[in-house]
Amino acid sequence: MLFQASAGFAQGNKRVSGLVVDSSKTGISNATILLIAGSDTLRTTTDTDGYFSFSRIKSDTFSISVSSMSYQSYSHAYTFGKEKHFEINTIELKYVQNMLKTVEIKGKPNPVRIMQDTIEFNAAAFQVLEGDNVADLIKQFPGMEVDDEYNVKTQGKDMVKLRINGKDFFTNNIQDFIGKLPAGIVSKVQIIDDYGDEANFTGLKIGEPTKMLNIVTKPNMNKGKFGNFGLNGGTNDQIGSVLNGNLWNDSKQSSGNLGYTTSNNGAGTTENVRISANHRDELGKNGNIGLNYNFTGNNNAFKSEQAVETLNPIGTFYTKSQSSGQNRNNRHNLNGDLNYNNKKIFVSGNFGASYNGTKGDNSYFTNQSGVIRQDLKNSSQSQNNSPNINGNFSFSKILKKKRNSLSASLGFSNNATNADQNISTNTLYYDKDTQLLKKDSLLNRNLITENNNQNFNMGFNFGMGLKTPKDSLARRSLNFNYSVSIGNSSSNVSTFVFNNLNHLPQYVDSLSTQYTSLFINQSLGINYNYNNKKIRYNFGLNARPSLMYNHYVNLNQKIKNNNLNYAPNLNFSKTISKGKTISVGYTGNNNSPSINQMQPIRNSQNLQNVIIGNPNLKPFFNHRLSSNFNYVNAKSGISMMSGLNFSTTQNEIVTNVILVPDTLNSLKQETRYENTNGTYNGSGNYNLNLPFKKNKYWLSYSGSFGISNRAVFVNDIKRFNKGINFSQQVKGNMNLKKFSFSGGVNYSFSSNTNILNAGSLNELYYLSLGQIAGTTFFNTHTFRADISNSVRLKKLTINASLNYNVTKSDAEFNSNNIRNVKNLETNLSSRLTIKKTYYFGVNASKRINSGYSLANVNPFILNASLSKAFLKNRALNLSVNANDLLNQGNNLSRYISGNSIIDSRSNQVTRVFTVALIYNLSQFGGQAFRVDADTSY
Repeated sequence: MLFQASAGFAQGNKRVSGLVVDSSKTGISNATILLIAGSDTLRTTTDTDGYFSFSRIKSDTFSISVSSMSYQSYSHAYTFGKEKHFEINTIELKYVQNMLKTVEIKGKPNPVRIMQDTIEFNAAAFQVLEGDNVADLIKQFPGMEVDDEYNVKTQGKDMVKLRINGKDFFTNNIQDFIGKLPAGIVSKVQIIDDYGDEANFTGLKIGEPTKMLNIVTKPNMNKGKFGNFGLNGGTNDQIGSVLNGNLWNDSKQSSGNLGYTTSNNGAGTTENVRISANHRDELGKNGNIGLNYNFTGNNNAFKSEQAVETLNPIGTFYTKSQSSGQNRNNRHNLNGDLNYNNKKIFVSGNFGASYNGTKGDNSYFTNQSGVIRQDLKNSSQSQNNSPNINGNFSFSKILKKKRNSLSASLGFSNNATNADQNISTNTLYYDKDTQLLKKDSLLNRNLITENNNQNFNMGFNFGMGLKTPKDSLARRSLNFNYSVSIGNSSSNVSTFVFNNLNHLPQYVDSLSTQYTSLFINQSLGINYNYNNKKIRYNFGLNARPSLMYNHYVNLNQKIKNNNLNYAPNLNFSKTISKGKTISVGYTGNNNSPSINQMQPIRNSQNLQNVIIGNPNLKPFFNHRLSSNFNYVNAKSGISMMSGLNFSTTQNEIVTNVILVPDTLNSLKQETRYENTNGTYNGSGNYNLNLPFKKNKYWLSYSGSFGISNRAVFVNDIKRFNKGINFSQQVKGNMNLKKFSFSGGVNYSFSSNTNILNAGSLNELYYLSLGQIAGTTFFNTHTFRADISNSVRLKKLTINASLNYNVTKSDAEFNSNNIRNVKNLETNLSSRLTIKKTYYFGVNASKRINSGYSLANVNPFILNASLSKAFLKNRALNLSVNANDLLNQGNNLSRYISGNSIIDSRSNQVTRVFTVALIYNLSQFGGQAFRVDADTSY
């Protein structure tokens, strides 16, 4: 009897566990799991991260059924083997494509959901108006930033990849699509820490992840047709046409784009051509393939001016410059990718080929005054072409013992550059006291450059699964990896100097270079991985030996450079409780110095800044430590996201700026390179978001801070720049059915001040003869206030905003000359619907500027448009547009670089009258969606 009881207990102690995810590999919570084993029926639901488990199963065979709202049901039968714990491979549920009519639920949706590697925003908790695109939706998310070019950032990091429903979407380029896709098709938006497709397959998530944007669509909205077709013409010789179409049916995607514009921008003719084609489709049941071709051609004239004020302990240097020219650039790019995944084998491959050809004809005039009185007249004509080809292949397999995996990768690249450049440099020297011309120096050169680079890399990774711990949902593994990268490059720069009397060229050996270089970088590591439904971590040790061999042919000099770096790596993430996660990570990487940094031959292409390499440079090693804490309250919707980052560089390569007098007792600059230690950067960011009244009102508080210590060599003397950056912002939003309001205030402070030694005012620290970054001597304070509101009635839409910005930059010395820039800007835009198909719009903005070095006006920009819609869906529009009726537009900007304040302005025609005929196609799931064009003033 005791024996039978013991056997019965052992038989009934079998366990089953698994993970339920959607197509983006994000866990599905509250999914219903039904397990039938013989006459027993067990039921449970998945936890927040999608995990489930059963215990005390008696039968050797059982079946699992999984169901969840908006997903297709899943059923499968299983049989126990010798082991008592059966771990089901990830169960992926597909979205239901045919749903019943939408049922409106009055409950308050949770705006944010936080999981181990994913932050998920529920579109239903935010305001989505007719005409909004996905970018308009993302701008409302706490902790998210979207600029005018559709670049997306979160927690200080760029989003680098786009997917929809977990699948590749055309080019996967975020900027190409978030302005075209309507917000109305979106159910959820997920911010995913992406370790790569191979890591998702093997479960080995090692290293620092990138940020991926995954859009989850509403049911039956994973297919559509969108694009636009149009013609336009304008008063500034403007002619344009666009033909853009995209066909999307889940995994099957095809697109084509053809565009051409030409106009007179005030400096001359500018032309832009773009041709592209993209196709992606499934390859069998478990694979997909994509192919993309893109051509861009630009032929642009330009004319600009710049004023630079450079501070130094011995005085102030002023530079005013004017530049003009014509540049042409043609680029062809062809790439393709292939992926296959049957849950046992993962194969991924991609290839690319490109050709870039450029031509330029530019001239510059620079007037220098203050401590140095000198003028520069430069002109250059250049032509170069750069072909490139590359490819990568990776393979991963789950071995017979399901805990074990093997991965391998191969890659190569080959690129070349051939350039021909004529440079004319005319330097005018003046007497500092009398301001009379002392010498007119003219140098004409021809540089012929031939560069070739080849690179090959391969790597292996073996994951050995360890014995399953007591936690049935946990996994443990020991991983061994090895990778090697081999690069070979050659460069030959021939310099010919023209005789100013007979204009005959002569080869100059001292200004020419010829060298070859070979580098081998290796990485050998061992890592331990552990993960369960609450915790995931890995730690290990990596050794990275490197070898560089350089041969300088014209110097008959050979140099070897060997180095060995090693560092631990660590990734840790934990779900502390529902809606509360924390993560910490450390990575280390070594990088070899570039050929230009090592070559000991003087590079005199810029006579004001002669560059001399250092053949004794060592590779530099980057250490990066990052952490994040995210929290959301499911009931109140209150959320907080924060992060801390720290980095330092061992054997950092820095410039050593040396100022030397020339033959006329003026100054010129030599730049050399040194290895040094002591540089570090620390930063943090945080965002607290408070929703009220079913998310109709929002109040957010966000900020960032940073410290830095940067090693600088000036005249062979090492110093440190210590810096502080600090920013705080309070913002509020009110979103009602017909009225919305938002306002905010922001203060930021930045400092990166050079440490001066007492009694050293006669010492020359740094001089920016051109625009070369150096130490920073400025403390910059910026205050900004923004108010905007909009009214959307049936026939009238009004948007208004008020922006006030003050920037104060005070110097470490010469503080009596305070440099303040003030901008007060108001914007008002309206759109009136007349008789259903006529639209009249007016946009007005007034900006008041003060504090710039360049002469400027306070522009009042007035734009107006009248359009007529045709067809039943009003997709065809004929419009007449008048831009900058008062002709007051200017392109004026200021930024601080090194120890210089730089004001710049480009010449551009702003008053333009255009006529356009455009057909907009935007259909998703069989429904038409309007997507209004974004406009900035």
